[in-house]
Amino acid sequence: MTEDFIPDSSQASNPETPVPNTPSSEPQRHSVKVAIFSSPEGVTSTIHNFYRMGYAHVSEWSKPQPTKKPGEVVSILSRSIRIE
Repeated sequence: MTEDFIPDSSQASNPETPVPNTPSSEPQRHSVKVAIFSSPEGVTSTIHNFYRMGYAHVSEWSKPQPTKKPGEVVSILSRSIRIE
């Protein structure tokens, strides 16, 4: 988060604090969303399969919401991942 800080140019800079001139080598974080569209049973089964694989806890998924298709719901998982 420190790379998001923009120093106030009206304040005198501290000569002991180096200011990096090159981009940070730290990995960037990206927002990722995974959606499951299926019947309520299909969504629940898939969420439980992801849990058994260690991908996401059941509680991390949104509550299934109906779509425009009769009998279909969608559940979404939002994650922040690091990309190096």
